[in-house]
Amino acid sequence: MKEVFVHRDPTRVGFFRSVLEEAGIPCFIRGEFGSTSLASRKSIFFSPALCVLHDHDEERAREILDDLLNAPSTEERDWNCTGCEEAVPANFGSCWNCGALRPGLSEE
Repeated sequence: MKEVFVHRDPTRVGFFRSVLEEAGIPCFIRGEFGSTSLASRKSIFFSPALCVLHDHDEERAREILDDLLNAPSTEERDWNCTGCEEAVPANFGSCWNCGALRPGLSEE
């Protein structure tokens, strides 16, 4: 068993667990059901830790997590629909109000 990631936010640790599981790496979260009090969250020692079950998976797991943690930001901005002028969230490919495609996208 090797620890590969520690963070005070259990949802972030859980996300990374799902990534490793998808890659076929058996893992678990140590401290997943630990104390959630403010006092315990101030210290990394009480934070949930993502661990791989088999030592030989450590290097591959760290590579996968490093790729995610160091990926360039692809954050896009919200946009205004050219059809109806409504504000549309960045992750929408078409307008929620009228269905017009985001500028730069084509129907395929």
